[in-house]
Amino acid sequence: MGSAASKDSFMSYHDAIVPYEIYAPAYEQRTSLDLFRDSLGQGEAQDQVIARSWDSWFYGLGDQDFFRFDAPLCLFTKVLKFNHVLEGRGLPRISLYIAQCSITDLPPALQEDIPTPEIVKHVGKGDIYGSSIWLGIAPTYTPLHRDPNPNIFSQISGTKVIRLMTPKAGDSLFSSIQAELHRSGSSRIRTDEMMQGEERDKLHHAVWEADPIPRGAFEVMLDPGDAMFIPAHYWHSVKSLGEEGELNGSVNWWFR
Repeated sequence: MGSAASKDSFMSYHDAIVPYEIYAPAYEQRTSLDLFRDSLGQGEAQDQVIARSWDSWFYGLGDQDFFRFDAPLCLFTKVLKFNHVLEGRGLPRISLYIAQCSITDLPPALQEDIPTPEIVKHVGKGDIYGSSIWLGIAPTYTPLHRDPNPNIFSQISGTKVIRLMTPKAGDSLFSSIQAELHRSGSSRIRTDEMMQGEERDKLHHAVWEADPIPRGAFEVMLDPGDAMFIPAHYWHSVKSLGEEGELNGSVNWWFR
């Protein structure tokens, strides 16, 4: 979305429905969400439709910090624009994440902008069973988890840092955290539990705040144009680097 042409192309598909995530644990962040919702209610007809859906996504959910919902692609650019208003008021900007959006669910013209790398087509059995785009407003974050099959992860905008752990080391760390929480969670799904509350805090502390980094862990930094191979069953946690409010985009392909 760097050039005027690319922005126009992006916005020509503003009605496409994509999956979003928002993490807003602090009171000030909730204030930012409320102000954005109020701005939608005063906008054009499409904004008011989104505002009514917004109410169902965010209200009556108690102490929930993490929210998942499907909405039009135009919501992303509306939040980007409103973040300038929030910045001017000294309030936290809204960190919106189009997370794990299947490339095959995008409009065909947008799919063409994300061609499958040749190397992915010719490794393993040539079975590309899944692909996703991750487009967010920093900070973005995915807790420690593992995938059942290999993965090529490519950075297209901004910078991300990945901490990768061997299966044995990751199994041990994840199991110890689950034991502390007196539960047995899944490590292969981005569950709401791992995305908020005590489980999120413990996973983040163990992976990102430990000094030195956990045994069996490796750190990789990816800039635009960089890609990395994540072997099957290797644990990984991913977060954006850079200033709050910056665009950060990645794409990945799972294959076998």
